Amino acid sequence: MNQQSKLPRIIKIALLLSSVAPLWNAKAQFFSEPQAPFLISPEEVVERVVLPEAPVAPSGLMALLHEWWKGMPPRKTVSAETAQVLIDKARAKNPNAILLIETRGPVEIGATPLRLGSKMCLMISQTGGVVASSNLTASSLIALEDAEMASILARGAGAGVIDGGGKAVTGISVTGGSRINLDRLAVQHCGVAGIDYTGRDAAAVNQAASVTRCDIRENGDGLRVAGTAGFQCLDNTFHKNQGAALTIHSLCSVVAGNEFSENKAAIVSASDKGVITRNLMGDVAALEITASGVGQLVTENIGTAKDLQIKIAGSTQQFFRNDLQGTATIAPGSKDIYLIANMGLTVDPASPGLKFFNPPTYGHPHKDALIVAGMGRFDLPVITGGKMKKGDDEELPPVDIAVVQEALNLASAEHPNDVLVLKLQGEFVTKTLEGLQLAPNTCLILEGRILADLGLPLDRLWVRGEAEGQVVKLPKSGYSSVSGGKLDGGRQANHPLNASQGGVAVIENVNITAGSRDGLYLKGHNAPAFIYRCNVYGNNGRGIWPHVSSRAHSIANNCAGNYHDGIDFDAHARYCTALFNTTTGNRRHGIFLEEGIQNTIVFGNTADNNFGSGIHTWNEAVKGNTGLNVISANDCNGNWMGTSVGGRAEDKTANENLFFNNITRYNRRDGIRAGNRYANGNYFTQCVIGQNVEMDIAPNPGAVFFNAIEPKKP
Repeated sequence: MNQQSKLPRIIKIALLLSSVAPLWNAKAQFFSEPQAPFLISPEEVVERVVLPEAPVAPSGLMALLHEWWKGMPPRKTVSAETAQVLIDKARAKNPNAILLIETRGPVEIGATPLRLGSKMCLMISQTGGVVASSNLTASSLIALEDAEMASILARGAGAGVIDGGGKAVTGISVTGGSRINLDRLAVQHCGVAGIDYTGRDAAAVNQAASVTRCDIRENGDGLRVAGTAGFQCLDNTFHKNQGAALTIHSLCSVVAGNEFSENKAAIVSASDKGVITRNLMGDVAALEITASGVGQLVTENIGTAKDLQIKIAGSTQQFFRNDLQGTATIAPGSKDIYLIANMGLTVDPASPGLKFFNPPTYGHPHKDALIVAGMGRFDLPVITGGKMKKGDDEELPPVDIAVVQEALNLASAEHPNDVLVLKLQGEFVTKTLEGLQLAPNTCLILEGRILADLGLPLDRLWVRGEAEGQVVKLPKSGYSSVSGGKLDGGRQANHPLNASQGGVAVIENVNITAGSRDGLYLKGHNAPAFIYRCNVYGNNGRGIWPHVSSRAHSIANNCAGNYHDGIDFDAHARYCTALFNTTTGNRRHGIFLEEGIQNTIVFGNTADNNFGSGIHTWNEAVKGNTGLNVISANDCNGNWMGTSVGGRAEDKTANENLFFNNITRYNRRDGIRAGNRYANGNYFTQCVIGQNVEMDIAPNPGAVFFNAIEPKKP
């Protein structure tokens, strides 16, 4: 069976229905150069350690003489032992300082690796690198043991070279690591592995590490990651590694913007609730999800090789809108493997644990017989509604949605073993609170509008216990999809689209507007729901509201001008994601994480020009912790505050979240509000911050900062 898809990238124009052409078709880039006023704190002490310097490169006449006379002196090198003496001496002299270690020439590794500890930043120059000597016996070139807040990065325009010379060695070995950042490195020719990272705490996203913008090539394995949470693997190139390019086991990790080619295998993942997105897969062995992996989201990846092989095991893995031309094999014993609306991916429909759904949608109106594994397909005759007056065309009144409901009920009764495909064209109106109630296993394609005209006061106040109304209600079981057109609450229906307590759902390319309360309501929705490339605007509450829900995935939507938040993850929501959305001009926050939600990933969003914060993390009234969430690589500019976090009381906290490489500029108050006394252990790293009106960083003693930057020379 084949699944079909095209892949988009962020659309920054609100209120415009996304086109169906693919908008993301090249290597994405998510990591931004960190820019921050300090590494760890404003009171930090930085000690520079300069390793021996290489000769100045010849220029002018000397350059011509250099070409004529090849006997110029070779580059100076320093042994690891000599370098280590300088580093250890500086640490002994300044036990609490940050050591900024600069290489000026190659550091050669022989019997012992270069050892780095906590609060050390190794900056590799263009004339220097860390290389294996001819008599190498060390097991790694660089070793970090039980280190915290350490970084290795390039100094200058190019990459910092770490070269194993083809020997049986690991380039960078980290054991017991916490808060380690590796950026802009060329890790190559290491026969065991390029980078081997083992963290200190497998559950602590606020101890996360990162590998970004690295070129990892011609090693044994490329990058190995285990024993850590929240790991960020962004914008790397993996090429010609003889083993697996990336092997990762990390809770709530993000693997995005990477390119894989000519490796024995691209990705082997055992992660728990991680995200693998917008990568270019050029290896035939493209992806293996192992049996210990749980709840991973694999979305919007592109295969650049033919006949890709995807191996899937474990439970609750979710593949959505990937363009992977090849075969998926599901291992025996697997459970709840969701393959939803992928392109070109072939799988045996009798595979164990498979939950297959390939809905025909407004953007992808395929005619394939197979939509849900084990069911047939029945297309209802197209139902034509009214027509708005346009030019010389005659205006026709909208058709009551009750007519559609009657036809749908009849088809459902007559075709209980088929997926129903319902296509509506033109103008329709609902005059009841119930709206259009979709039957289980129904795909609605809308080319027009459904308007609520309930005869109720506009924007009436919500009253607890009062019957709620909607334009369309998704079923509580089975599979369903809604795509295209406009669902217009008319400022009378509570929700243009109600997906509470529903089954597997795809909501795609829909304009959702004018709810008297919220645009899309997902209360108690625990089956995977994919909200994709929708415009959600002008609602009187939230735009998208996953409330007491799990596995609600909001991807590449525009949420603008809603009276509360663009997207609100609320009240113990779990395992949700917000990826590549644009949330702008909302009355409260762009994206809100609140009331005890955990293990939610907010990545690659643009949250600009909202009345409150771009992204706000808070706990007001629910006992517990709004924590262990990952907020990474988002743009939060021109809001009241960029990112903010806080709790209301000792039993209502917002602790231990990860804020990684978010851009917070031009906000009307603070760029980063780092928390209050009920928000502690939140980790802010690789920040991009500046030009905020009041404070770039509103401090909190309980917050942790670490930015891999080169500070101004003391």
